[in-house]
Amino acid sequence: MEHEITPPALVPPLRVRAGENLFDIANLDEALSFAQANPHAKGDYDGLIRRLQGAHEDGDVIEAGNAFRWWAQANDILIEQN
Repeated sequence: MEHEITPPALVPPLRVRAGENLFDIANLDEALSFAQANPHAKGDYDGLIRRLQGAHEDGDVIEAGNAFRWWAQANDILIEQN
């Protein structure tokens, strides 16, 4: 029986924007796809990509999720949800 691997979740999910479009980012795979499709100069973009790609252990997952949040905040694309 094959085991399905679920990408690490971002808790809570984040909402970001690219132009006029909004995206709900629920896991690190979605964060990586979004960041690669929407590179922004502020923050450590290359470090963010490395963290998202290399997050396998619990501590790495938390660090990668935080890095994505900080990168989105630095680039003013994070939509704060109440």
